[in-house]
Amino acid sequence: MSGKKVILSAVLLCMVVPSFAQLQKNYIIHDVVPTENVTSLEFNPSLEVLDNSAGTSISKMTFKAGFMVDKHFNIGLEVPLMRYESDGFAKNGLGDVSLSLTATQYEWGALSLGTSFEFIAPTATDDVLGSGKMQFSPSLYAVLMPGEHFFLAMGYKQYWSVFGNGNRADIDKGRFRAIFGYLSSDQWWVMADPRYVIDYQDSARAHFAPEFEIGTMVNPGASVYLRGGGKMGGNLPGPDWIVSVGFKVLHL
Repeated sequence: MSGKKVILSAVLLCMVVPSFAQLQKNYIIHDVVPTENVTSLEFNPSLEVLDNSAGTSISKMTFKAGFMVDKHFNIGLEVPLMRYESDGFAKNGLGDVSLSLTATQYEWGALSLGTSFEFIAPTATDDVLGSGKMQFSPSLYAVLMPGEHFFLAMGYKQYWSVFGNGNRADIDKGRFRAIFGYLSSDQWWVMADPRYVIDYQDSARAHFAPEFEIGTMVNPGASVYLRGGGKMGGNLPGPDWIVSVGFKVLHL
């Protein structure tokens, strides 16, 4: 079975799970507001179509783990298993593994702040599955939550290559991001997540790529979501469109 069929099968499977969630009403939404720290294990299949006309795509199964040290500190790990396909050529293997350290603060009423330091290792088993560079990626963000149903998050993330394969391109990119979220009292949520990415190696190259997400709590310790989006403008390379599903197991 091709990578695309695997991802589409996972999408159809996860879309039916939320119908069971509405049977349970006695819990709140967890691990959606960016400054909330929760110990979690997440399975995230996704499909990124890099060039729709050429049939170039990457299918991923990303395993994500987060460990809450306390309510202000979190350690995260992401391990992607990938398949690259383009015009009859395909490669399977491990992608670039990342480790992150996150700190958040909640002491300003409706406003909370967070910062993260991510290290992305060049662990990919083939050039088409990774960058070939060790990357350092700090970020800073703020979340405004004036009530229990709405939140606005604004953030900036920088990507720098530190060392690695000298034949691969250096990385110096920035990502501006905003999240507009609605949290329902029926334990489902919806988010709009517009992103603007600029390449500082060539400041004339940038793109705008919004994503959208809908999800629900399945029970007090688990949630599922469906996310999709794609590039809507700009000349910086990026996926034409992307779709992913996720299932999280939460230890609160």
